[in-house]
Amino acid sequence: MKIKWCGNSYYIIEKDNVTIAIDPHDGYSLNLKPCYVDADYIIITHNHYDHNAVEMSYGNKTKEIIRDIVGEKRIDNIRIEFYEMAHDKNGGKIFGKVKAFSLITDGIKIVNLSDIGEKFNEFIKEVFSPVDILMIPVGGVTTINYLEAIEYIENLKPKIVLPMHYWIKGSTLPYDSIDKFVNSINYKKIFMNSNEVNIDLNTLPNDIQVFILKYN
Repeated sequence: MKIKWCGNSYYIIEKDNVTIAIDPHDGYSLNLKPCYVDADYIIITHNHYDHNAVEMSYGNKTKEIIRDIVGEKRIDNIRIEFYEMAHDKNGGKIFGKVKAFSLITDGIKIVNLSDIGEKFNEFIKEVFSPVDILMIPVGGVTTINYLEAIEYIENLKPKIVLPMHYWIKGSTLPYDSIDKFVNSINYKKIFMNSNEVNIDLNTLPNDIQVFILKYN
């Protein structure tokens, strides 16, 4: 499985000739570079401008744009379970709701927490545990911050953590950088030289590893 990070919360997953784009942004609105892909499926977790640029991932092979779903969805041999979560600590009254989800393929569970803002709770543990790969915001301001993200990791105990939704050089978004998160964790940290990582689903680590992808 190849996972590519295009900054903010924009991920591209490629597995078995199926490409899934998650929360694409257009680049320009964030003062970042655009990231185009012809995806089979596009997942939009909520309708904010930095997550809903469908045109960046829509192409000749696109089969479906998936949005505004709560519950189970099946695409090819992949099962996705969507749950509505609050974008803030006031039940969504400030920033609205998001659709966090788990994506299960070949017995491996990837959890994408979208722009979750609520603190860790038993419901989140119940619906998402156990986790193999966790995509989690760490930049604070409009989502959980780095300390709250660590609480999620401590409780969900994923094998691989992919931090997202933090400030990167040039971005106009006012989030914390990755530094506070990185300097506060004792897990194994792997700093990648690119914005892509190939993950062998048959040899996932036993202990938590944090992959910091390099924004290109």
